[in-house]
Amino acid sequence: MKNKFIVAFLIANLVLSCNKKTQEFAELTFTNEINFGKIKVNDTVNKKFKLKNTSNTILKIKDIQTSCGCTVAKLKDSVVNPNAFAEIDVEYISDKDDIGIISKSIIVNANTKPSFTVLYLKGNVE
Repeated sequence: MKNKFIVAFLIANLVLSCNKKTQEFAELTFTNEINFGKIKVNDTVNKKFKLKNTSNTILKIKDIQTSCGCTVAKLKDSVVNPNAFAEIDVEYISDKDDIGIISKSIIVNANTKPSFTVLYLKGNVE
């Protein structure tokens, strides 16, 4: 009877340990800032951020947000294999309210630790 209890206990532990999900995080390398230099009011700037997945885990980008309506970020592919790149196309349209040195942020939410990565588009609007 004692042996049956031990065998049942071992099988239960084996089954329960197989069901545990461990969170795997992807790791990135990237340049977090692009400076576009000087532009004039109402000019449009188009830049591209490249993020490399340097881990052995698939990178899953859940969401991208920008700091204002004057900046648009478009992601080509939300799933990035290990050692591959994600490209984020960013468009910024300046207006009279942005005269001077500006810094616009692009926030990337992914399966990384921390889960949010912030990219910056900077420049001078004259």
